[in-house]
Amino acid sequence: MNPLPDAVVLVLAEARRYLQVREQPRDSNRSIEIDYWLHEVGVPLALPWCAAFVWNMGRQALGTHAWPVPRTASCQALHDWAESKGILKLSPEPGDLFLLWESTLTPQRFGHTGLVTDVATPGRYASIEGNTNPGGSRDGYGVFARSRPIDETTRYVRWAQLAAA
Repeated sequence: MNPLPDAVVLVLAEARRYLQVREQPRDSNRSIEIDYWLHEVGVPLALPWCAAFVWNMGRQALGTHAWPVPRTASCQALHDWAESKGILKLSPEPGDLFLLWESTLTPQRFGHTGLVTDVATPGRYASIEGNTNPGGSRDGYGVFARSRPIDETTRYVRWAQLAAA
């Protein structure tokens, strides 16, 4: 197995530092860290924050200029950017951002994201994600390590291809 690129190792290590973050009060989309992450992507406080978490993990680990992912709190914007760069994939690798398709949203769109940490279990990937819970909600109350199934509607952003370029 090939070792992970240094940039991926750094981003995943940064995300692990925040596994204890929980909304204060619960179900508020607020805490000191969450408010900071939302502020850094330029959106109002108390909005959904999974994409803000992802962007800040990369920026904090690599610096604003080395982190190739756009500054956004929108999962659909991440998808559209990745598609335009040719880095949107159908299967995960460690370090990828995953994007979950949400058919219950109006309009239907990608509505949750996080970082793929491992793909060791057949048919599943491990992740660290913000604004989730132990059950996998897209509107949870903290940063959690999770395991998710690989399915045909999820997409994976291979940002490390751009960081290495």
